[in-house]
Amino acid sequence: MKSNTNNIWFSFTASAPYEGTEPPYFEISQYNWYDLIKKNTAIFKKEITTQKEDFFIPYTNSTFANEPQKWKFIPLRVWAKKYKSNIAKFPLTEKVLEKIPYLVSAAYSQLDNSSKIKHHTGDSNVMYRVHIPLVIPTGLPDCGFEVLGIQKEWVEGEPFGFCDAHQHYAWNNTNEKRIVLILDIIRPEFESKSKWICAQVQASLMLQFTFQKTKIIHKIPQFLRSFIMNFGGIIIYPVVLLFGDLKTR
Repeated sequence: MKSNTNNIWFSFTASAPYEGTEPPYFEISQYNWYDLIKKNTAIFKKEITTQKEDFFIPYTNSTFANEPQKWKFIPLRVWAKKYKSNIAKFPLTEKVLEKIPYLVSAAYSQLDNSSKIKHHTGDSNVMYRVHIPLVIPTGLPDCGFEVLGIQKEWVEGEPFGFCDAHQHYAWNNTNEKRIVLILDIIRPEFESKSKWICAQVQASLMLQFTFQKTKIIHKIPQFLRSFIMNFGGIIIYPVVLLFGDLKTR
């Protein structure tokens, strides 16, 4: 389902919570890449479950989890930037991901036992954020996910997409870990701007990571945040053009 508006929203420059018309969860089964990731779930699971767990690192934004050390990830791509040393550990997964057009981010995400990810919004509304459930200890109510008050459980082999701009959170109240493969795929209406979007978000992420333990970002006026992100995007854009990993149709 497409949005009724083509306005691009970034959390970094927003002055208020997102109020777009996108649904909490997207219908994604009509895309060729949906069948591709669904039939390769066993490959994704095998490659991650045979790796050493110490490959996981705490999620970049340590403010999102109630216990930062318990939400961990292995980034493969982040807004078109490839993490080649990580990708080398997952060659079969990479062969599948290379076939997905406008895939800008991919990461294995692990939520440890007795932990939760706080209510938060993601970077933007421009993509389908897709969860591919791989290691799921149980379903609702003990382990699940919620977007705009609508709960969903992870079911192994059943990918789903949602709007990352809407407020969402996740929890795992079991004694076991939960692992999903997360993909960000640019929505069709934003494909023509995908490389510029990647440059802008990369610039904002650098600033957020630098100042995540302070409140300075929230004190910067909106217009100045927009200027900073766009100026940083201009610097990063040539790098995205030359080295960014972004397969088009």
